[in-house]
Amino acid sequence: MSETLRDLVVSLSLQSDNFTRNIKSVNKQIQEAESYFRLASAGVENFENTASGLATHLSTLERKLTLQKTAVTQYQGALDAANTKLQECYDRQVQYAQRLEDAKKAQLALKEQVRQAAQQVKQFSNTLGESDSATIAARANLDALKVEYRDSVKEVKKVAGQNTALKKSTQNAADAVTTATVQLNQANAAVKITQSEIDKCNRSLTLAKTSWDTAGEAIEKSKTALVTIGKQMQVAQSRFKLASAGVKDLDKSAEGLSAKLTLLREKLVLQEKSVTEYEKALAAAKEQLKAAQDAHDPDK
Repeated sequence: MSETLRDLVVSLSLQSDNFTRNIKSVNKQIQEAESYFRLASAGVENFENTASGLATHLSTLERKLTLQKTAVTQYQGALDAANTKLQECYDRQVQYAQRLEDAKKAQLALKEQVRQAAQQVKQFSNTLGESDSATIAARANLDALKVEYRDSVKEVKKVAGQNTALKKSTQNAADAVTTATVQLNQANAAVKITQSEIDKCNRSLTLAKTSWDTAGEAIEKSKTALVTIGKQMQVAQSRFKLASAGVKDLDKSAEGLSAKLTLLREKLVLQEKSVTEYEKALAAAKEQLKAAQDAHDPDK
């Protein structure tokens, strides 16, 4: 799939305002990018260390990084929306807390008015009688205040319930902000990890284009040869011990001196081979050092 077509796929899949769907789409495309690398490396021995394998891996990582940055944008948008929602919930909670306080004050004020009106009715009834117009008016006022008071009790209960619901909404919004923050941090961390892998892959790819690998193979070959030479040296020493066993005056007799001369000649040949292998290993190590310097790879 060409890069242009891939970008179109991403664009189309993210035209929705549905955050969950967008993140799911991005993750699926990351999986798709990684699957291409697994397909390319399937059945190819040491593919990830070859120049071709490293180039393919680098392309996969760069694609993955682009998608991860898209995910970061989505998570940032979710966090911004969560913060906006939290602020809205908080503002409404403050507003309803004030409404509850005002409703309670109004209720207390009406309660006092009902108490005073009840005393007035009692006073007029005792002094003027039940049928007096003043008593009748006072009782009508008391009944009206009682209705207002009952309404105020209902209002306080209603606003208190709304205030409680808003507190829960604010807590949920705060939890959503925390979740979005964690997700955004994780997404940013994933971007940093992928960027680090890209840097490492670039260094490895630069090295792969130098004599680093061939020089490393030469060093390993020399190490193997030196082990073989060491074993040959031990075999020569064993033959000498066998040949000189029971020989008297080893350093003076012709038989002893002949055996010793044979040993020394074999040792000389093997030691010269050792010197040659060490020289090869040293030359290869110098090649690797230069390759690492050219690739600006301090670890190598």
